[in-house]
Amino acid sequence: MVDDLNITLIIAIIGAVCGVSGAILGVMNTWHQLRQNRIRLRIIPQHVFPVGAIGISHVNFGIEVINLSDFPVVITDVGFLLHDGQRATLSPVRGIETNGSLPLRLDPRTSYSKWFYMDQSILDYSATKCVYARTQCGNVVRGNSPALRQLLKGL
Repeated sequence: MVDDLNITLIIAIIGAVCGVSGAILGVMNTWHQLRQNRIRLRIIPQHVFPVGAIGISHVNFGIEVINLSDFPVVITDVGFLLHDGQRATLSPVRGIETNGSLPLRLDPRTSYSKWFYMDQSILDYSATKCVYARTQCGNVVRGNSPALRQLLKGL
């Protein structure tokens, strides 16, 4: 027969396992909540080759901003971040904005694209670090890609 000492030991082990499991699940839930409330954007610099579009053959580069957050985000500025910390904005650069102009509200899982003509007269490539997008609440998210590295090398 099982005596009282063994029953107490079994209950203590079950309690310890449940307590550790509860602590782990609590930490995971807190991490998930913090991650869910954070602004998540993907900034993708890319080469643009308009095919079959009449009148937009003068574009060669673009920046795409994708909202990966679970809530809408307002994008106010898109451009290049320079090595000295300054920003070279694209707002005054003539280009094509495929789904509206800035500032623009991006719903969850939607994107904004800015296409434009890029050359050395617009921006000094040697001073450029990466591309960025700024939200209405002041968050700045950076992005990089092989297309941007190729552009900065002057290829």
